[in-house]
Amino acid sequence: MAKVAEILPQIKRVTDVEKVAAWDAAGRVAARDVVAPHDYPPKPRAAYDGYAVNSESTPGRFRVIGTVLVGQYRGDLAVGSGEAVYVTVGAFLPDGADAVVPEEAVERDGEYVVVKARYEKYANADPPGSYVRRGTVMLSQGTVVTPFDVVGLLDVGITTIYAYRKVKVGIVATGDELIVPPIDPDTAAELVMKGKVIESTASLVAWYIQTYMPYVEVREKVVASDRHEEVRAVVDRFLAEYDAVIITGGAGPSEIDHFYKLGFGGLRGFRMKPGRPTSVAVVGGKPVFGLSGYPISALHGVIRIVEPVLRHMANVTRPPGLGWIYAAVTQDVQGEMAQVVRVKIEPGEGELYAKPIKVKHHSFTEPEAGGIALIPPGGVKKGDVVPVLLYRDLRRSGTGPP
Repeated sequence: MAKVAEILPQIKRVTDVEKVAAWDAAGRVAARDVVAPHDYPPKPRAAYDGYAVNSESTPGRFRVIGTVLVGQYRGDLAVGSGEAVYVTVGAFLPDGADAVVPEEAVERDGEYVVVKARYEKYANADPPGSYVRRGTVMLSQGTVVTPFDVVGLLDVGITTIYAYRKVKVGIVATGDELIVPPIDPDTAAELVMKGKVIESTASLVAWYIQTYMPYVEVREKVVASDRHEEVRAVVDRFLAEYDAVIITGGAGPSEIDHFYKLGFGGLRGFRMKPGRPTSVAVVGGKPVFGLSGYPISALHGVIRIVEPVLRHMANVTRPPGLGWIYAAVTQDVQGEMAQVVRVKIEPGEGELYAKPIKVKHHSFTEPEAGGIALIPPGGVKKGDVVPVLLYRDLRRSGTGPP
């Protein structure tokens, strides 16, 4: 399978770049580094509902002079000595305020609140620049944008990115025996008992691409007979219109070996089981894949051969995550309540490790974070295994097999 890397220089990468709204960017590949254009938040931001005050005035009695809700900007409000403003989570603190006293920690006395404890600067507030500093690389070129990245970008006011266009793929399912839904289920069952096959392999291939390779677009899926002229016509059209072609069925050494009859040469037969007859050729800089008609064999070929090549074409250096995994935490995590902790996932000998990332805010703006660990009530000890929602794949290279 190492031979696949040798043909990559022959394959055309996608070079078209588009300006994309951040909220539409999930699944796209960043064509440039996404860099924070400013410190965020630009002003202290409330982390609790409560009263914004000047920390140097605590403890004390404060007159409430106004309210700032999240999403509001009150340039007309300024907190002076002995004054407070009610704020909600996410609201910017008015000028003169640098701390928030939770509303359950004050005694209300008419238009006044009484604060009995001392509060330090930025207590219960996110300091300026605590989410991200100007110049921080939020996403590096080649990173596949995840929904978590979208949240992080929007949270700091980044609304557009530059992304490569998606790789366009056409799939050809071949076989005289194939029947294609929609069809009456009872009729389909009778046909299967008479030797027909309900098309599912190409559909499985398309599902895998759509689920795990969001930077690839399956533009068309066609079912063709075993007449080679028909297969060739579809392949030629797909090569003219799309970036890559996948053929399922007729991949073994037989008289209906479509890949062999196409005469493209390339790599045929891999040391893998199942899926040994998987093939790949490069035609005018575009890959043509030949996969078995058996679903599990075809899927193996997609994972081992097709995916690395398409990652290369899409300029992917950091793929998205693959869902839930289990990993051992690298340090104690304390807490009475159930919590989620952002973590960096690192491979080890025989297991994965989740390294907690210390943050003081709730934004997905940590470029090194790759997952969210579920911590049970009471916390965990170093070495305990916890479930992690992995949103950044461990695979860094777009050139090698998974």
